Amino acid sequence: MTEGAVLVLRLLLWLLPGLLMFLAVRGFLAGRRRVALGLLIGGVLAALLVKPFAVGFAFWVIGGLAGLGGGRNPKYARELRERIEEQQRR
Repeated sequence: MTEGAVLVLRLLLWLLPGLLMFLAVRGFLAGRRRVALGLLIGGVLAALLVKPFAVGFAFWVIGGLAGLGGGRNPKYARELRERIEEQQRR
């Protein structure tokens, strides 16, 4: 395997915990608890697999913080809030 391929694979492996944590936080916000817990566990396991542990957990935290943000679209944030309130009423 060439050095470029190894670098691309390592980058993807570093980004995996962040992506899984991003999706887990979005799942929690959408009221999908079991899906979010599965993604959370997968994110922790992926962070443990990354060679420098600090890098894996740093991306894991960054992904979680990115998932908390509602973005710059107020319409999306309002729809998400309404959907969460509807789920809580059920």
